[in-house]
Amino acid sequence: MKYFFIILIFLISQISFCQNNIELKRSDKLTGKTIDNQTVREATGNVYFIRGNVNVYCNSALQYIDLNKVELTGDVKIYQDTLSLFTQKAIYYGNENKAIFENGITLKDPNATINADGGTYYFNEAKATFAGNVRIDNPDYRITSTYMIYLRNTEDSFARDNVVVKKDSATIKAENIDFYKRQGKTFAYKNVSIEKDSSIITSDTLTDFSFENKSIAVSNVTINNLRNNAKVYGNYLENYSKTKYSFIRGKAKLLQIDKDKDTMFVYSDTMESFREIPEKYIAKDSVEIIRKNFFSKCGYSVYSKTLDTAVDKMSLYRNPIVWQDNMQLTGDTIYADLKDRKLQIIYSKKIDELADSKYSFLILENRDSLFSDRYDQIRGKDIIIHFDSNKVNYVDVKKNSSSIYFMYEDRKANGVNIVDGMNMVISFNNEQKADKVKVEIRPKGKYVPEVQLNTVTLELPGFLVRTDLPVRR
Repeated sequence: MKYFFIILIFLISQISFCQNNIELKRSDKLTGKTIDNQTVREATGNVYFIRGNVNVYCNSALQYIDLNKVELTGDVKIYQDTLSLFTQKAIYYGNENKAIFENGITLKDPNATINADGGTYYFNEAKATFAGNVRIDNPDYRITSTYMIYLRNTEDSFARDNVVVKKDSATIKAENIDFYKRQGKTFAYKNVSIEKDSSIITSDTLTDFSFENKSIAVSNVTINNLRNNAKVYGNYLENYSKTKYSFIRGKAKLLQIDKDKDTMFVYSDTMESFREIPEKYIAKDSVEIIRKNFFSKCGYSVYSKTLDTAVDKMSLYRNPIVWQDNMQLTGDTIYADLKDRKLQIIYSKKIDELADSKYSFLILENRDSLFSDRYDQIRGKDIIIHFDSNKVNYVDVKKNSSSIYFMYEDRKANGVNIVDGMNMVISFNNEQKADKVKVEIRPKGKYVPEVQLNTVTLELPGFLVRTDLPVRR
Protein backbone atom coordinates (compact mmCIF):
# COMPACT_ATOMS: atom_id res chain seq x y z
CA MET A 1 0.00 0.00 0.00
CA LYS A 2 2.89 2.34 0.86
CA TYR A 3 4.41 1.85 -2.59
CA PHE A 4 0.98 2.39 -4.18
CA PHE A 5 0.70 5.90 -2.68
CA ILE A 6 4.25 6.76 -3.71
CA ILE A 7 3.47 5.68 -7.28
CA LEU A 8 0.16 7.63 -7.21
CA ILE A 9 1.89 10.81 -6.02
CA PHE A 10 4.54 10.38 -8.70
CA LEU A 11 1.91 9.94 -11.41
CA ILE A 12 -0.02 13.05 -10.24
CA SER A 13 3.17 15.11 -10.24
CA GLN A 14 3.99 13.86 -13.71
CA ILE A 15 0.51 14.79 -14.96
CA SER A 16 0.90 18.25 -13.43
CA PHE A 17 4.36 18.59 -14.94
CA CYS A 18 3.04 17.61 -18.35
CA GLN A 19 0.20 20.09 -18.10
CA ASN A 20 2.69 22.85 -17.28
CA ASN A 21 4.96 21.96 -20.17
CA ILE A 22 4.69 23.93 -23.40
CA GLU A 23 4.05 21.45 -26.18
CA LEU A 24 4.83 22.14 -29.83
CA LYS A 25 1.93 20.84 -31.91
CA ARG A 26 2.86 22.10 -35.35
CA SER A 27 5.39 24.03 -37.46
CA ASP A 28 6.55 24.02 -41.08
CA LYS A 29 10.19 23.70 -40.08
CA LEU A 30 11.91 22.61 -36.89
CA THR A 31 15.64 22.75 -36.05
CA GLY A 32 17.65 22.38 -32.86
CA LYS A 33 20.53 24.35 -31.42
CA THR A 34 22.17 25.47 -28.17
CA ILE A 35 21.99 29.01 -26.78
CA ASP A 36 23.85 29.85 -23.54
CA ASN A 37 24.12 26.14 -22.78
CA GLN A 38 20.33 25.79 -23.15
CA THR A 39 18.73 23.31 -25.52
CA VAL A 40 16.60 25.30 -27.93
CA ARG A 41 14.20 24.27 -30.67
CA GLU A 42 13.59 26.80 -33.45
CA ALA A 43 10.20 26.48 -35.13
CA THR A 44 9.21 28.50 -38.19
CA GLY A 45 6.06 28.72 -40.30
CA ASN A 46 2.53 28.13 -38.99
CA VAL A 47 3.82 27.53 -35.47
CA TYR A 48 1.32 26.20 -32.91
CA PHE A 49 2.00 25.53 -29.21
CA ILE A 50 -0.30 24.37 -26.44
CA ARG A 51 -0.02 24.53 -22.68
CA GLY A 52 -3.12 23.28 -20.85
CA ASN A 53 -6.05 25.32 -22.19
CA VAL A 54 -3.74 28.01 -23.62
CA ASN A 55 -3.25 27.90 -27.41
CA VAL A 56 -0.38 29.86 -28.97
CA TYR A 57 0.15 30.70 -32.65
CA CYS A 58 2.95 32.65 -34.37
CA ASN A 59 5.22 32.77 -37.41
CA SER A 60 8.41 31.67 -35.63
CA ALA A 61 9.52 30.69 -32.15
CA LEU A 62 12.48 29.71 -30.00
CA GLN A 63 11.49 27.03 -27.46
CA TYR A 64 13.79 26.67 -24.44
CA ILE A 65 13.05 23.13 -23.35
CA ASP A 66 14.61 23.13 -19.87
CA LEU A 67 13.29 26.61 -19.02
CA ASN A 68 9.81 25.80 -20.34
CA LYS A 69 9.84 29.10 -22.17
CA VAL A 70 9.03 30.18 -25.73
CA GLU A 71 10.03 33.38 -27.51
CA LEU A 72 7.32 34.17 -30.05
CA THR A 73 7.71 36.40 -33.12
CA GLY A 74 5.42 37.52 -35.92
CA ASP A 75 1.62 37.61 -35.89
CA VAL A 76 1.44 36.20 -32.37
CA LYS A 77 -2.01 35.01 -31.27
CA ILE A 78 -2.77 33.49 -27.87
CA TYR A 79 -6.18 32.10 -26.92
CA GLN A 80 -7.63 30.88 -23.65
CA ASP A 81 -11.36 30.17 -23.63
CA THR A 82 -13.00 33.54 -24.52
CA LEU A 83 -9.71 35.47 -24.21
CA SER A 84 -7.67 36.55 -27.24
CA LEU A 85 -4.24 38.20 -27.15
CA PHE A 86 -2.52 39.68 -30.22
CA THR A 87 1.01 41.09 -30.68
CA GLN A 88 4.09 40.87 -32.87
CA LYS A 89 6.52 39.73 -30.20
CA ALA A 90 6.08 37.97 -26.85
CA ILE A 91 7.67 35.59 -24.38
CA TYR A 92 5.52 32.84 -22.92
CA TYR A 93 6.57 31.19 -19.61
CA GLY A 94 5.01 27.77 -19.10
CA ASN A 95 5.90 27.36 -15.43
CA GLU A 96 4.28 30.66 -14.40
CA ASN A 97 1.67 30.42 -17.15
CA LYS A 98 2.19 34.04 -18.15
CA ALA A 99 3.10 35.97 -21.29
CA ILE A 100 5.11 39.17 -21.62
CA PHE A 101 4.38 41.41 -24.61
CA GLU A 102 7.09 43.77 -25.79
CA ASN A 103 5.92 45.31 -29.09
CA GLY A 104 2.33 46.33 -28.51
CA ILE A 105 -0.57 44.21 -27.29
CA THR A 106 -4.29 43.88 -27.94
CA LEU A 107 -6.45 41.98 -25.48
CA LYS A 108 -10.00 41.01 -26.39
CA ASP A 109 -12.64 39.30 -24.32
CA PRO A 110 -16.46 39.51 -24.27
CA ASN A 111 -16.29 42.50 -21.90
CA ALA A 112 -13.57 44.73 -23.31
CA THR A 113 -10.84 45.41 -25.85
CA ILE A 114 -7.54 46.71 -24.48
CA ASN A 115 -4.59 48.13 -26.40
CA ALA A 116 -1.18 49.11 -24.99
CA ASP A 117 2.48 49.45 -25.90
CA GLY A 118 3.32 46.46 -23.76
CA GLY A 119 2.19 44.33 -20.87
CA THR A 120 2.02 41.00 -19.07
CA TYR A 121 -0.88 38.56 -18.85
CA TYR A 122 -1.22 35.99 -16.03
CA PHE A 123 -3.44 33.19 -17.30
CA ASN A 124 -4.10 31.48 -13.95
CA GLU A 125 -5.25 34.71 -12.26
CA ALA A 126 -6.98 36.19 -15.34
CA LYS A 127 -4.97 39.32 -14.61
CA ALA A 128 -3.20 41.72 -16.97
CA THR A 129 -0.78 44.59 -16.48
CA PHE A 130 -0.35 47.16 -19.24
CA ALA A 131 2.12 50.02 -19.77
CA GLY A 132 2.29 52.82 -22.34
CA ASN A 133 -0.71 54.33 -24.15
CA VAL A 134 -3.17 52.02 -22.46
CA ARG A 135 -6.76 52.11 -23.72
CA ILE A 136 -9.67 49.93 -22.68
CA ASP A 137 -12.92 50.04 -24.66
CA ASN A 138 -16.22 48.70 -23.38
CA PRO A 139 -19.75 49.44 -24.65
CA ASP A 140 -20.36 51.36 -21.41
CA TYR A 141 -17.03 53.10 -20.88
CA ARG A 142 -13.54 53.90 -22.12
CA ILE A 143 -10.37 54.25 -20.01
CA THR A 144 -7.01 55.62 -21.13
CA SER A 145 -3.86 55.80 -19.00
CA THR A 146 -0.12 55.22 -18.91
CA TYR A 147 -0.31 52.12 -16.70
CA MET A 148 -3.15 49.73 -15.81
CA ILE A 149 -3.95 46.52 -13.98
CA TYR A 150 -7.02 44.73 -15.36
CA LEU A 151 -8.84 41.83 -13.69
CA ARG A 152 -10.93 40.00 -16.26
CA ASN A 153 -13.15 38.01 -13.89
CA THR A 154 -14.46 41.12 -12.12
CA GLU A 155 -13.83 43.75 -14.84
CA ASP A 156 -11.96 45.87 -12.29
CA SER A 157 -9.33 48.31 -13.59
CA PHE A 158 -6.61 50.12 -11.65
CA ALA A 159 -5.17 52.86 -13.82
CA ARG A 160 -2.27 55.22 -13.11
CA ASP A 161 -0.87 58.41 -14.69
CA ASN A 162 -2.98 60.68 -16.92
CA VAL A 163 -6.09 58.57 -16.47
CA VAL A 164 -9.32 59.42 -18.31
CA VAL A 165 -12.56 57.48 -17.79
CA LYS A 166 -15.36 58.30 -20.24
CA LYS A 167 -18.91 57.13 -19.61
CA ASP A 168 -22.21 58.19 -21.12
CA SER A 169 -22.95 60.55 -18.25
CA ALA A 170 -19.49 61.72 -17.22
CA THR A 171 -15.81 62.13 -18.03
CA ILE A 172 -13.45 61.60 -15.08
CA LYS A 173 -9.77 62.57 -15.14
CA ALA A 174 -7.10 61.99 -12.46
CA GLU A 175 -3.59 60.77 -11.85
CA ASN A 176 -4.93 57.53 -10.33
CA ILE A 177 -8.31 55.86 -10.80
CA ASP A 178 -9.67 52.57 -9.43
CA PHE A 179 -12.63 51.52 -11.58
CA TYR A 180 -15.04 48.86 -10.32
CA LYS A 181 -17.36 48.37 -13.28
CA ARG A 182 -19.78 45.80 -11.83
CA GLN A 183 -20.05 47.65 -8.53
CA GLY A 184 -20.64 50.93 -10.36
CA LYS A 185 -17.92 52.68 -8.34
CA THR A 186 -15.00 54.83 -9.44
CA PHE A 187 -12.35 56.08 -7.00
CA ALA A 188 -10.16 58.90 -8.31
CA TYR A 189 -7.09 60.42 -6.61
CA LYS A 190 -4.88 63.45 -7.24
CA ASN A 191 -5.75 66.27 -9.67
CA VAL A 192 -9.26 64.94 -10.09
CA SER A 193 -11.89 66.38 -12.42
CA ILE A 194 -15.31 65.12 -13.46
CA GLU A 195 -17.38 66.71 -16.21
CA LYS A 196 -21.06 66.03 -15.79
CA ASP A 197 -24.36 67.91 -16.32
CA SER A 198 -22.71 70.99 -17.87
CA SER A 199 -20.48 71.21 -14.77
CA ILE A 200 -16.83 70.41 -14.10
CA ILE A 201 -15.96 69.30 -10.55
CA THR A 202 -12.32 69.28 -9.45
CA SER A 203 -10.91 67.98 -6.16
CA ASP A 204 -8.11 66.02 -4.54
CA THR A 205 -10.19 62.82 -4.34
CA LEU A 206 -13.52 61.76 -5.80
CA THR A 207 -15.84 58.76 -5.58
CA ASP A 208 -18.41 58.32 -8.34
CA PHE A 209 -21.37 55.97 -7.87
CA SER A 210 -22.76 55.25 -11.35
CA PHE A 211 -25.87 53.35 -10.26
CA GLU A 212 -26.93 56.10 -7.85
CA ASN A 213 -25.88 58.97 -10.18
CA LYS A 214 -23.95 60.36 -7.23
CA SER A 215 -20.45 61.77 -6.74
CA ILE A 216 -18.55 62.66 -3.56
CA ALA A 217 -15.53 64.97 -3.80
CA VAL A 218 -13.18 65.76 -0.91
CA SER A 219 -10.53 68.46 -0.38
CA ASN A 220 -9.96 71.54 -2.58
CA VAL A 221 -13.32 71.08 -4.28
CA THR A 222 -14.44 73.35 -7.14
CA ILE A 223 -17.66 73.25 -9.17
CA ASN A 224 -17.51 75.12 -12.46
CA ASN A 225 -21.00 75.54 -13.91
CA LEU A 226 -20.42 75.97 -17.64
CA ARG A 227 -23.99 77.07 -18.29
CA ASN A 228 -24.11 80.17 -16.08
CA ASN A 229 -20.41 80.88 -15.48
CA ALA A 230 -20.70 80.23 -11.75
CA LYS A 231 -17.95 78.63 -9.63
CA VAL A 232 -18.38 77.10 -6.18
CA TYR A 233 -15.52 76.17 -3.86
CA GLY A 234 -15.35 74.15 -0.63
CA ASN A 235 -13.85 71.17 1.18
CA TYR A 236 -16.56 68.51 0.72
CA LEU A 237 -19.12 67.96 -2.04
CA GLU A 238 -21.97 65.60 -2.76
CA ASN A 239 -23.46 65.82 -6.26
CA TYR A 240 -26.66 64.07 -7.34
CA SER A 241 -26.92 64.15 -11.13
CA LYS A 242 -30.39 62.67 -11.47
CA THR A 243 -32.01 65.37 -9.35
CA LYS A 244 -29.46 68.04 -10.43
CA TYR A 245 -28.75 68.81 -6.78
CA SER A 246 -25.46 69.23 -4.96
CA PHE A 247 -24.18 70.60 -1.70
CA ILE A 248 -20.75 71.75 -0.70
CA ARG A 249 -19.50 72.55 2.79
CA GLY A 250 -16.39 73.69 4.58
CA LYS A 251 -15.48 77.32 3.76
CA ALA A 252 -17.88 77.31 0.82
CA LYS A 253 -17.59 80.12 -1.72
CA LEU A 254 -19.67 80.98 -4.79
CA LEU A 255 -18.44 83.19 -7.62
CA GLN A 256 -21.05 84.32 -10.14
CA ILE A 257 -18.87 85.76 -12.87
CA ASP A 258 -20.49 88.27 -15.21
CA LYS A 259 -19.21 89.20 -18.65
CA ASP A 260 -18.50 92.78 -17.53
CA LYS A 261 -16.54 91.46 -14.52
CA ASP A 262 -19.33 92.39 -12.09
CA THR A 263 -18.61 89.26 -10.05
CA MET A 264 -20.75 88.21 -7.10
CA PHE A 265 -18.99 86.55 -4.15
CA VAL A 266 -20.93 84.45 -1.64
CA TYR A 267 -19.20 82.94 1.41
CA SER A 268 -20.79 80.49 3.86
CA ASP A 269 -20.19 77.24 5.70
CA THR A 270 -22.55 75.22 3.50
CA MET A 271 -23.95 75.87 0.04
CA GLU A 272 -26.63 74.00 -1.90
CA SER A 273 -27.14 74.08 -5.66
CA PHE A 274 -30.40 73.26 -7.45
CA ARG A 275 -29.66 73.18 -11.18
CA GLU A 276 -33.18 72.70 -12.46
CA ILE A 277 -34.49 75.73 -14.34
CA PRO A 278 -34.86 78.18 -12.73
CA GLU A 279 -31.56 77.61 -10.90
CA LYS A 280 -31.26 78.24 -7.19
CA TYR A 281 -28.40 78.43 -4.67
CA ILE A 282 -28.80 78.30 -0.89
CA ALA A 283 -26.05 79.47 1.47
CA LYS A 284 -26.17 78.50 5.15
CA ASP A 285 -24.35 79.71 8.26
CA SER A 286 -22.13 82.79 8.41
CA VAL A 287 -23.25 83.97 4.98
CA GLU A 288 -21.44 86.93 3.40
CA ILE A 289 -22.27 88.39 -0.01
CA ILE A 290 -20.31 90.90 -2.09
CA ARG A 291 -21.34 92.27 -5.46
CA LYS A 292 -19.66 95.46 -6.57
CA ASN A 293 -20.98 98.06 -4.08
CA PHE A 294 -23.53 95.63 -2.58
CA PHE A 295 -22.55 93.91 0.69
CA SER A 296 -24.57 91.63 2.94
CA LYS A 297 -24.40 89.34 5.94
CA CYS A 298 -26.98 86.86 7.24
CA GLY A 299 -27.43 83.32 8.56
CA TYR A 300 -29.29 81.92 5.54
CA SER A 301 -29.53 83.11 1.95
CA VAL A 302 -31.32 82.00 -1.23
CA TYR A 303 -30.13 83.20 -4.64
CA SER A 304 -32.24 82.22 -7.64
CA LYS A 305 -32.66 82.98 -11.30
CA THR A 306 -36.16 83.46 -12.68
CA LEU A 307 -37.38 82.11 -16.01
CA ASP A 308 -36.49 85.56 -17.29
CA THR A 309 -32.76 84.93 -17.18
CA ALA A 310 -32.01 88.64 -16.86
CA VAL A 311 -33.69 88.79 -13.43
CA ASP A 312 -32.08 87.44 -10.25
CA LYS A 313 -33.67 87.20 -6.83
CA MET A 314 -31.92 87.18 -3.48
CA SER A 315 -33.54 86.36 -0.12
CA LEU A 316 -31.72 86.93 3.18
CA TYR A 317 -32.81 85.44 6.51
CA ARG A 318 -31.61 85.25 10.12
CA ASN A 319 -30.39 88.70 11.17
CA PRO A 320 -29.71 90.00 7.65
CA ILE A 321 -27.98 93.29 6.94
CA VAL A 322 -27.36 94.99 3.59
CA TRP A 323 -24.95 97.79 2.70
CA GLN A 324 -25.31 99.59 -0.64
CA ASP A 325 -23.10 102.65 -1.15
CA ASN A 326 -24.01 104.94 1.79
CA MET A 327 -27.05 102.86 2.77
CA GLN A 328 -27.45 100.30 5.57
CA LEU A 329 -30.61 98.17 5.83
CA THR A 330 -31.58 95.68 8.53
CA GLY A 331 -34.72 93.64 9.22
CA ASP A 332 -36.02 90.16 10.00
CA THR A 333 -35.94 89.23 6.30
CA ILE A 334 -34.58 91.08 3.29
CA TYR A 335 -35.39 90.41 -0.36
CA ALA A 336 -33.62 91.90 -3.38
CA ASP A 337 -34.50 91.87 -7.08
CA LEU A 338 -31.73 92.45 -9.61
CA LYS A 339 -32.22 92.95 -13.33
CA ASP A 340 -29.21 92.73 -15.62
CA ARG A 341 -27.10 92.57 -12.43
CA LYS A 342 -28.49 95.94 -11.21
CA LEU A 343 -30.58 96.44 -8.08
CA GLN A 344 -34.24 97.13 -8.75
CA ILE A 345 -35.88 96.64 -5.34
CA ILE A 346 -34.76 95.77 -1.81
CA TYR A 347 -37.57 94.75 0.52
CA SER A 348 -37.03 94.46 4.29
CA LYS A 349 -39.87 92.76 6.20
CA LYS A 350 -40.67 92.42 9.90
CA ILE A 351 -41.82 88.92 10.87
CA ASP A 352 -44.07 89.30 13.91
CA GLU A 353 -43.97 85.56 14.66
CA LEU A 354 -40.23 85.68 15.41
CA ALA A 355 -39.40 85.76 19.09
CA ASP A 356 -36.79 88.50 18.62
CA SER A 357 -38.57 90.28 15.75
CA LYS A 358 -37.23 93.77 15.00
CA TYR A 359 -38.49 96.67 12.94
CA SER A 360 -36.89 97.21 9.54
CA PHE A 361 -34.32 99.99 9.74
CA LEU A 362 -32.70 102.04 6.97
CA ILE A 363 -29.69 104.28 7.70
CA LEU A 364 -28.15 106.65 5.14
CA GLU A 365 -24.72 108.07 5.84
CA ASN A 366 -23.90 111.62 4.77
CA ARG A 367 -20.97 111.45 2.38
CA ASP A 368 -19.93 115.00 3.15
CA SER A 369 -17.08 114.73 5.66
CA LEU A 370 -18.36 117.88 7.38
CA PHE A 371 -21.53 116.03 8.36
CA SER A 372 -20.28 112.45 8.66
CA ASP A 373 -21.90 112.14 12.09
CA ARG A 374 -25.38 112.82 10.69
CA TYR A 375 -27.43 109.85 9.54
CA ASP A 376 -30.81 109.94 7.85
CA GLN A 377 -32.96 107.17 9.33
CA ILE A 378 -36.13 105.33 8.37
CA ARG A 379 -37.86 102.81 10.63
CA GLY A 380 -40.97 100.77 9.90
CA LYS A 381 -42.55 97.36 9.77
CA ASP A 382 -41.70 96.85 6.11
CA ILE A 383 -39.33 98.98 4.04
CA ILE A 384 -39.24 98.78 0.25
CA ILE A 385 -36.38 100.61 -1.49
CA HIS A 386 -36.77 101.33 -5.20
CA PHE A 387 -33.63 101.94 -7.26
CA ASP A 388 -33.00 103.70 -10.53
CA SER A 389 -29.57 103.19 -12.14
CA ASN A 390 -28.28 101.75 -8.85
CA LYS A 391 -29.36 104.85 -6.90
CA VAL A 392 -32.19 105.10 -4.38
CA ASN A 393 -35.22 106.61 -6.10
CA TYR A 394 -37.83 106.39 -3.36
CA VAL A 395 -38.62 104.38 -0.24
CA ASP A 396 -41.97 102.84 0.73
CA VAL A 397 -42.49 102.29 4.47
CA LYS A 398 -45.46 100.15 5.47
CA LYS A 399 -47.52 100.30 8.67
CA ASN A 400 -45.92 102.14 11.61
CA SER A 401 -43.31 104.45 10.13
CA SER A 402 -40.75 106.91 11.47
CA SER A 403 -38.04 108.95 9.81
CA ILE A 404 -35.33 111.41 10.67
CA TYR A 405 -33.70 113.31 7.83
CA PHE A 406 -31.37 116.27 8.06
CA MET A 407 -31.81 119.44 6.03
CA TYR A 408 -29.09 121.33 4.16
CA GLU A 409 -28.92 124.56 2.21
CA ASP A 410 -25.93 125.53 0.10
CA ARG A 411 -23.94 122.74 1.81
CA LYS A 412 -24.75 124.17 5.21
CA ALA A 413 -26.64 122.36 7.95
CA ASN A 414 -30.21 123.53 8.21
CA GLY A 415 -31.91 121.52 10.96
CA VAL A 416 -33.76 118.20 10.90
CA ASN A 417 -37.22 116.84 10.06
CA ILE A 418 -38.74 114.18 12.32
CA VAL A 419 -41.79 112.44 10.85
CA ASP A 420 -44.10 109.67 12.11
CA GLY A 421 -47.23 108.04 10.72
CA MET A 422 -48.65 105.08 8.81
CA ASN A 423 -47.48 104.16 5.30
CA MET A 424 -44.76 106.62 4.39
CA VAL A 425 -43.20 107.38 1.00
CA ILE A 426 -39.83 109.16 0.93
CA SER A 427 -38.27 110.38 -2.31
CA PHE A 428 -34.56 111.07 -2.81
CA ASN A 429 -32.65 113.59 -4.89
CA ASN A 430 -29.61 112.98 -7.08
CA GLU A 431 -27.31 113.43 -4.08
CA GLN A 432 -29.06 110.49 -2.37
CA LYS A 433 -30.62 112.74 0.28
CA ALA A 434 -34.27 112.55 1.36
CA ASP A 435 -36.09 115.60 0.02
CA LYS A 436 -39.82 114.77 0.17
CA VAL A 437 -41.89 112.78 2.65
CA LYS A 438 -45.52 111.76 2.20
CA VAL A 439 -47.45 110.09 5.03
CA GLU A 440 -50.72 108.39 4.18
CA ILE A 441 -52.34 107.98 7.64
CA ARG A 442 -52.00 109.98 10.85
CA PRO A 443 -49.03 112.09 9.79
CA LYS A 444 -47.08 113.72 12.56
CA GLY A 445 -43.95 115.73 12.02
CA LYS A 446 -41.84 118.56 13.18
CA TYR A 447 -38.95 120.60 11.94
CA VAL A 448 -36.16 121.32 14.42
CA PRO A 449 -33.89 124.27 13.55
CA GLU A 450 -30.15 123.80 13.61
CA VAL A 451 -29.73 125.78 16.82
CA GLN A 452 -32.17 123.49 18.66
CA LEU A 453 -30.78 120.09 17.63
CA ASN A 454 -29.51 119.41 21.13
CA THR A 455 -33.11 119.51 22.39
CA VAL A 456 -34.26 116.39 20.51
CA THR A 457 -33.16 112.78 20.11
CA LEU A 458 -31.51 112.28 16.74
CA GLU A 459 -31.58 108.50 16.80
CA LEU A 460 -34.65 106.32 16.22
CA PRO A 461 -35.10 103.21 18.44
CA GLY A 462 -32.82 100.45 17.17
CA PHE A 463 -30.31 102.81 15.54
CA LEU A 464 -26.92 101.11 15.12
CA VAL A 465 -24.28 101.86 12.50
CA ARG A 466 -22.29 98.76 11.62
CA THR A 467 -18.94 98.79 9.85
CA ASP A 468 -18.27 95.01 9.69
CA LEU A 469 -18.73 94.76 5.94
CA PRO A 470 -17.67 91.47 4.31
CA VAL A 471 -14.16 91.39 2.87
CA ARG A 472 -13.38 89.70 -0.43
CA ARG A 473 -11.14 86.67 0.04
